[in-house]
Amino acid sequence: MSANDGDDRRKRLTTVFGWIAGGALGLLLNYLGFLAVGEGYPTVPTTFVAFLLGAFGGMALADKLGARGFRPLGIAAGVLLALFLALVVAVLMSPAPEAPL
Repeated sequence: MSANDGDDRRKRLTTVFGWIAGGALGLLLNYLGFLAVGEGYPTVPTTFVAFLLGAFGGMALADKLGARGFRPLGIAAGVLLALFLALVVAVLMSPAPEAPL
C-alpha cells in the first residue's frame, strides 16, 4: 500500500461526504420551502430535485477540494445528516392534529 492509495481513498470518501452533506442540505432546504409555502407545495418533485441538486453540488465541491476537503465535508455531512434525522424524528413523533367533530 503506497501513500497514493491513501490519498485516493480520502478523495473517494470526500466525494461520499459531499454527496451526503449536499443531499441532506437539499432535503432540509426543501422542507423549509414546504413550511414557507404550506400544503400546496409539490413535495414529491421538489424533494427529488432538491436532493439531486444538493448531492451533485456536494460532489462537485468534493472534487474541487480534493483530499483536503475530507475533514470539513466529513464534519458537514455528519452535522447535516444528524439535523435531517432529528427533523424526521421530530415530525414523526409530533402529535397528530385532532379531527374536528
